[in-house]
Amino acid sequence: MFTLCRYVAIMNSIFSAQRSMVPIDSCVIGSQHSAFLQQASYITGGVYLKPQLLDGLFQYLSTVFATDLHSRCFLQLPKPAGVDFRASCFCHKNTIDMGYICSVCLSIFCKHQKKCSTCGSVFGQAQAQDSSTLDRKRKTPMDA
Repeated sequence: MFTLCRYVAIMNSIFSAQRSMVPIDSCVIGSQHSAFLQQASYITGGVYLKPQLLDGLFQYLSTVFATDLHSRCFLQLPKPAGVDFRASCFCHKNTIDMGYICSVCLSIFCKHQKKCSTCGSVFGQAQAQDSSTLDRKRKTPMDA
């Protein structure tokens, strides 16, 4: 899995590609799909492909990925068959539906932490102010 520096750099490049309208194509060779590459391809308008048979790999690469953007509109390219937009927590690498995020380094956690294990930021809770403090803040010298 990615370290934080690589993760942030890759996410920045994905968002830059999206802003520049540069598609990111992904060809995954292996036993499992890559949710991260599915998301990158989907966000940038690229193609995500996990070939079932590697016998036709050259044909996939030359027809799907080597064509220019103008020619792609004439091809029947693979459509995304459901992109998993869930994130993975940095602590256990599990896919989560809801989690906690560090506002400093954008690390994602499945449980509330007192301190970010990635960047070391201390997470605080908003302090409820008592009514006497609020009253003092509302009064101005003209009120006295």
